[in-house]
Amino acid sequence: MKKPAVLFDFDGTLMDTEPAIMSSYGYLFRKYRTIEEFTIEKQVSVLGPALSVMMKQFFPEKDPDEMVEEYRKYQRENLRDLIKPMPYAMELLAWMKEEGWQTGVISTRYSSSLIQLMDLSGMTKYIDVTIGHDQVVHDKPDPEGILRAAEMLGADSCIYVGDSATDILAGHNAGAGTIAFVSNEAKRQSLIDSHPDFITGKLSEIRKYLEAYYE
Repeated sequence: MKKPAVLFDFDGTLMDTEPAIMSSYGYLFRKYRTIEEFTIEKQVSVLGPALSVMMKQFFPEKDPDEMVEEYRKYQRENLRDLIKPMPYAMELLAWMKEEGWQTGVISTRYSSSLIQLMDLSGMTKYIDVTIGHDQVVHDKPDPEGILRAAEMLGADSCIYVGDSATDILAGHNAGAGTIAFVSNEAKRQSLIDSHPDFITGKLSEIRKYLEAYYE
């Protein structure tokens, strides 16, 4: 059996960026709103969508492009030490490379930031294709990014791994297999409701899943 390409979301899936994301939004809410307005519901809602979408929603009177740049500047200058690979992410990717799996990353993060964080973590050498927010017309749950990555890899089939219901829906829309990674327990039920093919809270379980079905 030919192995499918395995494509990953980035934030909250391969890279633990949640502390930096929360701190960056917290900075903007303190500056332009109040920190009390950054409720638990809002905190969960920012994990997945593109920055520009959330800026329009949270700060409608502001220029969303300027707000995105302020967010990115704050994160870049203050929070890089908070960003690190998810537990077992590097081991999983190294195993996949060794075993001949094709890999890709499709993210709502801008490609320049995506590539920089991958380079800093040493992840780049394990990933064959990267597609960021600025490289697609339509963000997830539209399947554009997944389909483009599969085409670039010449893959007949693929699996998409993500930590949000939006990721799983994008996978369904692309006709891909889907793996839900529960990196935040607040999202578990929404992930269950999105009906992935497999759900786990440990990246090491993804290796076992792939070995069981495709090796």
